[in-house]
Amino acid sequence: MELRILQQDSEDKRIADAINEEAFPECERNSLDDLYASDTSEKLDMLGIYDNDTIVGFFTVRKYENIRYLAYFAVSREKRSSGIGSQALQFLKERYHGTQIVTEFEAPDDSCDNNSLRLRRRDFYLRNGFYETGWYSFYDDTEFTIASSAPVFDKEGFERFTTYLSSIVHDHIPKLYRK
Repeated sequence: MELRILQQDSEDKRIADAINEEAFPECERNSLDDLYASDTSEKLDMLGIYDNDTIVGFFTVRKYENIRYLAYFAVSREKRSSGIGSQALQFLKERYHGTQIVTEFEAPDDSCDNNSLRLRRRDFYLRNGFYETGWYSFYDDTEFTIASSAPVFDKEGFERFTTYLSSIVHDHIPKLYRK
């Protein structure tokens, strides 16, 4: 397995588009073309996840100072629950060694129909070396838990990142709060 830069004009990007469609609900999904278009200063890495030279998923990572914001992470339906995601996440952590990877996942909520899926996602990240930060965000009618690859969350660095992000993308901007 390996990670490779995913070129916007490649056939693999079209496969990643299909993975994106199947993996994310419409309210949480941005097209990969829109993500590429938002990168005016080379602060976005679109990385294909390859298994035996075949794309099976992708990461979208926004880079700012010491923060690496894992905005999107998807694995094709056929490859889920096979260990590919865990392996890919370890490769991602190696690629960005010395930085703090921050991501969000839907906060567990017993009143939600998809709570078992939310718990599985949370457990996946925690099992793969991420830490719940104690901070949350809310957008698109959903509460998200903010998690970090480091045990001590760089809240100030993440807030600087979200200020930068709001200057290029005007929706899906995390606003931190505690419960």
